[in-house]
Amino acid sequence: MRKFIVAVILVFGITLASTSEYRTERMIERKSFAYNLLYLPSGKYLKVASLGFGHLIADFIYLWSIQFYSNYSIKDRYRYLEHIYSKIIPELDPNYLDPFLIGALIMAAETKDVAMALRLLDQGIALNPDKWILAYDAGMYCFQMKDFRRAAYYFEKALKVPDVHPSVRRMFAGMFEKMGDKKTAYQSWKEIYDLSGDSEYARNIAWMHIHDLKIEIDLEMLNDEVKKFKTRTGRTPGRLSDLVAHGLIHDVPLDPNGKEYVYDRKEGIVRAAVPLILKR
Repeated sequence: MRKFIVAVILVFGITLASTSEYRTERMIERKSFAYNLLYLPSGKYLKVASLGFGHLIADFIYLWSIQFYSNYSIKDRYRYLEHIYSKIIPELDPNYLDPFLIGALIMAAETKDVAMALRLLDQGIALNPDKWILAYDAGMYCFQMKDFRRAAYYFEKALKVPDVHPSVRRMFAGMFEKMGDKKTAYQSWKEIYDLSGDSEYARNIAWMHIHDLKIEIDLEMLNDEVKKFKTRTGRTPGRLSDLVAHGLIHDVPLDPNGKEYVYDRKEGIVRAAVPLILKR
């Protein structure tokens, strides 16, 4: 009986797809904007009518949508885009990931509406909190918009999902570098280094960021304290240890390679003895 029902649904789906394509072509010829998607029943109705095979109907509509939205001869094909991907398909199968991912891609890349794409991905995240890829994609769209703070929010959300890909943690750390929060980025890269395990690649990537960030953080701090010293005493310190003697710092840090920073007393500037690896 189940095989018979599946066969009926398949025939119905094929007939629907063929009829929809024919009607769409006729409407295009008449330059009508009332395309067949306007006549799609709601996802809740279709789920009831599918007799327990809502995921199959979701498949059909998703595959049809790919064909429909890739037809550039339909001028206003994106008018009901959000309705198809945010309403009909999720109501049929809320755990179907591909429509969330591809729907967001169409929204962001084709319609240039990233806000719509993020709404769809937010919906997918709420329905599928155990799938890190949805939050990761949302973070990548924010990263492309240079909204690094919001990107970090999504990457952090993805990191809370078990078995998340290691690249997500690297993207999360990178967002703090983009925001100029070097201390948080430094701590994040140290965590990545500690969690790298046997991955030499991950360890090397983390080390390069740790190396450069520590130098940048140390130099900013030391040069700021040299300026404070000069403001307080009217002269530059004779050596960096004078900063400790005057209670400005607890100790003089060494660079990541264990070398002392180079101090030019005449100019009152502290420099690194080695160049940055990443040269940002």
